[in-house]
Amino acid sequence: MDASAAHAATDLPGMHQSGITVQAPPPRGFGDWSMWLGSLNLNGAAGGPTAFCFDVGIPAGPAGSGAVGSLGNPQLNYVIQKYQGDPSNHAALAYLAHELADPRFNVPWNGTGAPYANLRDSSDPQLPGIRAQAAGMLADAKANSGPYSTQPKLSMDANGRSGTVTSTELISAAGNKLSGFPARAVLNGPAVWAGTNSQSINLSSGDQPGFAATGNGTVSVTLTIDAPGVSATTYSVPGYQNLLVAGGAQPVAGTSADARVIFDFQPVATSTASRYVEAGQPLLDALHVNTSTGNASDWVLVDGAHIPGRFDLDWYYSPVKLAPAAQVPAGVVKFASGTGTATGPGDVTVTADKKADKAGYYYPVARFAKAAQPTGVQQYFRGDWTAGFNDPNEETIQKYQPEVATKASAIENGKVHDIITVTGNEPHKELSISTDFVLTSASPIAGGTDTAPADAEVVATISTKVTGNGEFKTAAVEVPWEKIVAEKWAKGLNAYLYFSERIDATESTKPWDGKELLPNETVTVAKPSIVTKASESGTVPLVAHDIGIVSGTIPSGAGIKVTTKVSQYKFDDSTDGSAQAVCANPSWTSTDQDVTTPGEITYPSHTIAYKGTYGYVEELNLTIDKGRGKAPFTAQLHKGNCGEKNETVIAYPEAATVPPKEPAPNKPALMVNTGFAPGSGTAQEAGPNLPLLLAGGTATALAALGGAGLLYRKHFNKRRGEAGSLTADEHTD
Repeated sequence: MDASAAHAATDLPGMHQSGITVQAPPPRGFGDWSMWLGSLNLNGAAGGPTAFCFDVGIPAGPAGSGAVGSLGNPQLNYVIQKYQGDPSNHAALAYLAHELADPRFNVPWNGTGAPYANLRDSSDPQLPGIRAQAAGMLADAKANSGPYSTQPKLSMDANGRSGTVTSTELISAAGNKLSGFPARAVLNGPAVWAGTNSQSINLSSGDQPGFAATGNGTVSVTLTIDAPGVSATTYSVPGYQNLLVAGGAQPVAGTSADARVIFDFQPVATSTASRYVEAGQPLLDALHVNTSTGNASDWVLVDGAHIPGRFDLDWYYSPVKLAPAAQVPAGVVKFASGTGTATGPGDVTVTADKKADKAGYYYPVARFAKAAQPTGVQQYFRGDWTAGFNDPNEETIQKYQPEVATKASAIENGKVHDIITVTGNEPHKELSISTDFVLTSASPIAGGTDTAPADAEVVATISTKVTGNGEFKTAAVEVPWEKIVAEKWAKGLNAYLYFSERIDATESTKPWDGKELLPNETVTVAKPSIVTKASESGTVPLVAHDIGIVSGTIPSGAGIKVTTKVSQYKFDDSTDGSAQAVCANPSWTSTDQDVTTPGEITYPSHTIAYKGTYGYVEELNLTIDKGRGKAPFTAQLHKGNCGEKNETVIAYPEAATVPPKEPAPNKPALMVNTGFAPGSGTAQEAGPNLPLLLAGGTATALAALGGAGLLYRKHFNKRRGEAGSLTADEHTD
């Protein structure tokens, strides 16, 4: 065959037959994959090997099938689609097409048939170059032909608002990445391709397009690449040989893994306020800032840095504890404000613009307002946020300092209570006030003391529940009479009972400890005594009696009885004032009279029938019934001295002139003894500084009988004083 040199613009270069122009078939698939393939003409129109009119795998003939077939070899399809566009490749393409797809390639030439030598065996000097070119194409095909795959990947920018699709290449069967093939990329999720409002774009494999988030969520990309296919379509020109075109590109698709995208986010915070604060100290709140999702990576970065978010705090004051609530309760007054800026998740400490100044509760409430943020970054914030009221750890307390002012009551029926006035307590707050009831011999001190006296003994402790502030009454406590008598009065000591209060700390109140020995808190328990005066002297038969004035504290209460009686002793028959007082055997004794309160007592009258000098001795006795079969406790609280001047009565004979009771100025005073009966050896009295006579106790003799009268006389004269009267404290004998 000779080739015509007449070519039209639509000719396929090197593809001629008998001067007839062959028209290219229409494009197929994604792009112009049309490609003509003929056999090898060693003496083509260009003067060398060219692709000529022989269909691969189809016997030569005047007519073609026009059918769609398969090349059956992805390597051949690869080289045809890659190299057919350059006519200088056509000879090698034709050679490789025969090698890979022509069943006659390996059949030895028998000298007949087509007018060309066997391609495989021919020694034509042009063939080595063609063969080498075909071998290179085949090596390329083995490395880069299919079956193909693709695995796109997403790379997110640091701010999470944009990203890039990477690894968009076509991957060959050998694992090599190929670029330049037509492809489509579709975004799945809230994102669009950079510079567009579309989620779909056309690109070439190997491109790395960018995208931007349009919301929050996950994004993936599905990539479809038009890879070289494995199909072929034959076209025929009527009356001539068939011509072959390789088309039918094979779409290869892959979808990336999901990536999170962020368009905006919501800053939120938990916080921890200072638990306690003193007056004058700053109010502090530590914000623990994060995003509403709890994912720190949601916080938007701009130019590699977290955008700032401003939080505002308001502190609300209440004098009483308030319950948690979703919103600030009505009527609660804002006390102070503060601002803190977060540059990402983390802690921010905010200080109020006012310091704590009163006891009570301070509640900080944090809030985030989108409108309060800088204009340039507002778009990144989703909206407003406000914390709840009294959220966990959001309560600061300036503790109240409760104090107690008290006044002890008088002894009533053997019991004492305390009146407590509470100030400085939290309104409506219940406190437990502990009160110690203390026995001591120490006197009260103005302003009290911080420490208890050395002999202080707590004889009872009571607890009083109080609510808020005001006046409250404690439970009554019994006076420990037995202790007072045995441990104080019997030892010549004074006795005092006082209350001392204390308050333990609570969540909202400070502790308080009262003073000791405060006068208002103290009850003086004075040892009882009687000052008596006998009736006037007179002639027999003389109706006489004794009048006593009881002073001090009279024991009282259940099972407690105090009685008094008076005994009359006849000293001798003298009426001239020279009688010596001897109180041995009473000539008359009154019945016991109950004593319940201090005051005057008139003992029963009696008649003195015989002249002489008589003296009276009064007694005050205590009995405590312990019950339950126990022996009662008894004690003599007071016994007068024998021979007291005011206790002496002279009964003169009938018709005698009764002189004044006071002796004449130069008359010797009446000689008295110490109250011992001659030869008795037992004490008959308990003076003001001597032990009481307790049941079962042993009284100590004041002095030996010898000289006793002289000793008592000196004591008596001393008690009279220069004015001849008793001093004030001598009236308590």
